[in-house]
Amino acid sequence: MKKISLIFLMFFVLQNCGYTPMYSSNQKNNFYIEKLNFSNGDEELADLIKFNLSNYMQKKDGSKYIIIANVNYQKKELSRDTSGEIQDYELSSEILFQVQSNTLNEKVIIKEKFKMSNFNDEFEERQYEKNIKRNMARSITSQLLSRISRFNAN
Repeated sequence: MKKISLIFLMFFVLQNCGYTPMYSSNQKNNFYIEKLNFSNGDEELADLIKFNLSNYMQKKDGSKYIIIANVNYQKKELSRDTSGEIQDYELSSEILFQVQSNTLNEKVIIKEKFKMSNFNDEFEERQYEKNIKRNMARSITSQLLSRISRFNAN
């Protein structure tokens, strides 16, 4: 009985320790993106990044930023088997962001790489590559927002 009551006591004590996730929704950013242009590059990856940044384009409070981006996405073969069939690919993206505000003009380069095995089914391979692009776009967006937050803090 003492062990059970001790477990419940510890549970209730630790329940209110004040922990909040680092990227929780109550975190307020005091900036917004007034304009976002993609000059050239992979349209699918650019559209995914635009979608991820759309929340920051709707609100109009805090410092405003203009972002011009250039997307470079490549799918390179890494290895072949003895019959000449491709075994592995490297998916890489390099995005150059030009971040501008009234007091700032910075270049931000974000690179992502991923190794992918070849699929026998071409449809499955395309779907998997789209999923990887979605994950790359999320990672790129979070890195860009982190850097803008640091610019905004200074």
